[in-house]
Amino acid sequence: MALDVARFRKLVALDDDDSLSRFGLGQALFQEGGIEALREAAEHLLFANAKAPDHLATYHVLGQVLIKLGRNSEARDVLSAGCKKTEAVGEGMGRDLGPEMAELLRTL
Repeated sequence: MALDVARFRKLVALDDDDSLSRFGLGQALFQEGGIEALREAAEHLLFANAKAPDHLATYHVLGQVLIKLGRNSEARDVLSAGCKKTEAVGEGMGRDLGPEMAELLRTL
């Protein structure tokens, strides 16, 4: 099920400093696809990553967006940082994203 871009835009409009709303909008735009949507997604996800660096899903989605945009060096940095973060968490809590991010790294 696709995420509702319009709903996330409203949430971001209410508080553009909210990292989770920005993550949600970035993820929704990523799912929407298209070069402009991906560019905008990258902006929101970069903000979310800087604001909430412990949110592991942001690394995963942002890495994928950057790859699709051909920004492989940035993607490598983001995914490497995400993999390191997953090593520091217990079971659950996004740790399952570590192998997925490592696999994306291997494709670069």
